[in-house]
Amino acid sequence: MSSYSIVKAFRPLVGWIFGITILFTSLFGSYIISLFLFLLVLGRHKAWRDVMDRSVSYWMMVPIGFLEMIFGMRVRVSGDEIDYHEPALIIMNHRTRLDWMYMWSALYQMNPWLITSNKISLKAQLQSLPGAGFGMSAAQFLFLQRNKEKDATTFDDAVNYYKAMGNNYQILIFPEGTDKSPWTTTKSSEFAKKNGLKDLNHLLYPRVAGFYHLLNKMREENYITYVYDITIAYPYNIVQSEMDLVLKGTCPREVHFHVKKFPVSVVPRAEADCGRWLNERWLLKESALEEYYSEPKPFQRRFPIEKDQQVWKNVRKLRFIKRFSFYFWVSVVSIVIYHTSFLRPLQVGLLFLDAAASSGT
Repeated sequence: MSSYSIVKAFRPLVGWIFGITILFTSLFGSYIISLFLFLLVLGRHKAWRDVMDRSVSYWMMVPIGFLEMIFGMRVRVSGDEIDYHEPALIIMNHRTRLDWMYMWSALYQMNPWLITSNKISLKAQLQSLPGAGFGMSAAQFLFLQRNKEKDATTFDDAVNYYKAMGNNYQILIFPEGTDKSPWTTTKSSEFAKKNGLKDLNHLLYPRVAGFYHLLNKMREENYITYVYDITIAYPYNIVQSEMDLVLKGTCPREVHFHVKKFPVSVVPRAEADCGRWLNERWLLKESALEEYYSEPKPFQRRFPIEKDQQVWKNVRKLRFIKRFSFYFWVSVVSIVIYHTSFLRPLQVGLLFLDAAASSGT
């Protein structure tokens, strides 16, 4: 019996355990991050960036490990390989609110180093999450406010910073701007009808402005080699939000990712032409998803593999590292919680340090 089947009987409990695990490991991770703040004081920004990229990616093994080993979620990654050594822009459809987290599993399965070089654009509210928000800020993710001028500044500052650090990152954005919910689907259909466009069943129409601005900025800074178009699909069940995952304990049984790679030179430079290119990609993506979901048997749903493309397996070595990292985090945090909860000398020491810090401010 698979772990996915076992978890079904205890879904709410497992969901709560997942949420608590993410909270406490991210809080502990934030404490670890704070230990390296001295690097910024000393002006060692490059060293700080490298430490943060690796530290946050090591914490990512917690949600990756929990989703795959406890919930039993499986991941299939196919298509073109993402080049870890080259700066790039990644575009992906936004089917659920948690696509970006599931993508960590896909990147790790393709090349573990990719989770150190992937930067994600997220809605600004996520920056306020206890523990995780601080960690994602330290990872230098992009937090967007759905305001054209402010988000343009966020994109510009991020690209300038990434280039100044001398590291090649792959930046993920969701051109649709939001996940596909009943309300956003209705709005997208109204937009299509108003503009004489085809109605989409599996996608929302992309917003060109943010995509074009970020792409253009990366071109100006000579900080882009490829554009990757990733299509995400759920062959069995769709879990729309973090509330479903944490409160109900429902998790996708399987998530599929298909990657197509384009040299940036094939993407038009003019904004209107670039917008048409993006819309064409979305229509092709819609056709691919239509064919994908037309297969009545979920276990046979696959994206077609073209010449020179491949499928990345969850090999034994990667599974071992995931298990070790996951159990390490859980063990360390459990020990810390126990000591801070039950050992009186440590409690007194923490109170003393807190009082000393308070008196000094």
